[in-house]
This record gives sequence, C-alpha cells and structure tokens, in this order.
Amino acid sequence: MKYYALLLLVLALGLAFTSCSSLRRSQASIRKQFLRDTPLGSTYTVVLDYAKKKGWPVVEQSAGYEIQEFGKAQGKIVGKRVIRAYLGGYQGLPWHKDVGCYWAFDEHDKMIEVFVEKQADAL
Repeated sequence: MKYYALLLLVLALGLAFTSCSSLRRSQASIRKQFLRDTPLGSTYTVVLDYAKKKGWPVVEQSAGYEIQEFGKAQGKIVGKRVIRAYLGGYQGLPWHKDVGCYWAFDEHDKMIEVFVEKQADAL
C-alpha cells in the first residue's frame, strides 16, 4: 500500500512540474512554439480561438503592443490591436514569475508579431 501511495505522489509531482515546466522555458523558446502554432499572417479570429481553446484568460486590446526600449522615454507601438493571454505562473528563485503572451495584428487583422513576457513579483 505504501508503494502505491509513493508512486501516486511521484506521479502527481511529476505532472505538476511538467505542467509548469513549459512556462520555465526561455521567452524565445515559448515564442517559437507560438509561431509554430499561430504563424505570422494568421487571422485575428484564428489566434483568438487558439488562445481560448487553451483555456487561458484572454483580453482583447484595441491598441497595439508597446515596446519600451532601454534608455528611451517613448516606446514603439507594434500593431493596431492585440490579443493578450495570461499563460500562468511559477515559483522562480526567489520570486514568483507570471508569463503572458501578446499577439499583435495589423489593420487587416493579420498577425504581424508575437511577444512573450515574464514578470517577476517580488512581494
């Protein structure tokens, strides 16, 4: 009986680690996967359906994605509108990290770029 309990515990921990381990990958690696799943030129509707089927909380923004370059006061806007999805979070060392994805679209509702952000929460 102890053997089965230990086996179940190991499987549960493995499953928990696997489910968040994809978020632990680099932003570039996560972005590359999204570009395979939702290639540049995908329509707004296709990307929105993809994100919703994954079960991520989704926000549709009527403005583009702002890139803030280091040392510059003014950011650069990419796209005419954006789909933002919260992918989840994980406990980093020492801070919790939240991972989000932003798909940017042009005026014809074609995807022109995808951005992945990781934000550390120090509190």
